[in-house]
Amino acid sequence: AGWTKALLGIRCKEIHVCGGLEAQNIVERIAKVCGDEFVLKSYDRFSELEIAPNSLALTSGEKGSYNRVQPGDCIVAFSRNDIFAIKREIEESTKFKCCVIYGSLPPETRTEQARLFNDQDSGYDILVASDAIGMGLNLSIR
Repeated sequence: AGWTKALLGIRCKEIHVCGGLEAQNIVERIAKVCGDEFVLKSYDRFSELEIAPNSLALTSGEKGSYNRVQPGDCIVAFSRNDIFAIKREIEESTKFKCCVIYGSLPPETRTEQARLFNDQDSGYDILVASDAIGMGLNLSIR
């Protein structure tokens, strides 16, 4: 995974890993194996994380359900090919334009995509991303 590559390959004084407590044991073990110090800091969320009561799909096998996305939505996919296929489907089936963020985007491009998504007047309403959205970006996801 991208985050293990970052943990094992980056040369820096300090790394902050944000995520669920489910990852604590593995991150702590990686730090220990690398001879690094591990410090756990917990933070409260600024807003409640809520799961939508309904899926975008009306049925489990339905295709083409991205036409029900709303401004401020973020669709998370797990491959670059899927990210661009979803972006294409949303832009072809709705009036919305999509920003994309994934791990191997250059930092400047990732920051610009986040800026466009957060700017209500940019014309970009939907974000399609990998789990890289958690890498140091503040996003106004609905």
